[in-house]
Amino acid sequence: MLEGVDDALARRVREIWVVDNRSPDGTAEAALGVARSGRLPNLRVFRTRQNNSLGGTHKTVFLRAAEAGMSHVVVLHGDDQAVAAEAGLLLDRVERDPSVQTVLGSRFSRGSRLVGYDRKRIAGNRVLNALYSAVTLRRLEDLGSGLNLFALADLDQRAYLRFADGLTFNFELLLDLVRRRVAFAYQPITWREEDQVSNARNVKVFTTALRNLARWRLGRPAEAPPGDREYAMDELDPQEPAA
Repeated sequence: MLEGVDDALARRVREIWVVDNRSPDGTAEAALGVARSGRLPNLRVFRTRQNNSLGGTHKTVFLRAAEAGMSHVVVLHGDDQAVAAEAGLLLDRVERDPSVQTVLGSRFSRGSRLVGYDRKRIAGNRVLNALYSAVTLRRLEDLGSGLNLFALADLDQRAYLRFADGLTFNFELLLDLVRRRVAFAYQPITWREEDQVSNARNVKVFTTALRNLARWRLGRPAEAPPGDREYAMDELDPQEPAA
């Protein structure tokens, strides 16, 4: 994924953060190797204090970015399914139209490009998009891709800290943006998924998404994460090997 971040894109952001969610697969060491090379001078590598899954990692980054005085966060999943260079398209959008500062990458808009995406997953996503759009009365083209640009001013910290730490965090975040009438836009992106093995987890995500939508429509909060979660991360030194 970092190989896809060229010098031009790197210069458009203040810092590039790789956040290792306590992964056992060498993610941190790979990122530290890039940091040691000096190719991306604004690259910093962090490790979360707990494995808080996808949603919890979002929370950790949002909190740290706000503390650092950042205005926006570009979220780019490290699995390299999105095209890193296309983050520039999201930045172009907010520069072109200052009235919209949150731009969500869409895998299912006109102009999007899907590579190796399972047809059942495409159908399931389109059904969810249609249901969410019908219930919220707002056209929602993607409930959560791996490439998004969030203006921190558009996020409600008190709300998102109560959202799930798992894969459905993006659904709850999106519904909260709709509830608060935040202006956001979609940007068509390329999405590659060539290593899908099972749809079992996707069935669970689908049912949870429907349950979250029903609770939102009824004005009931989604189930909050356990109270022992610590949304914090520590920076790793490139001169030292990752533990």
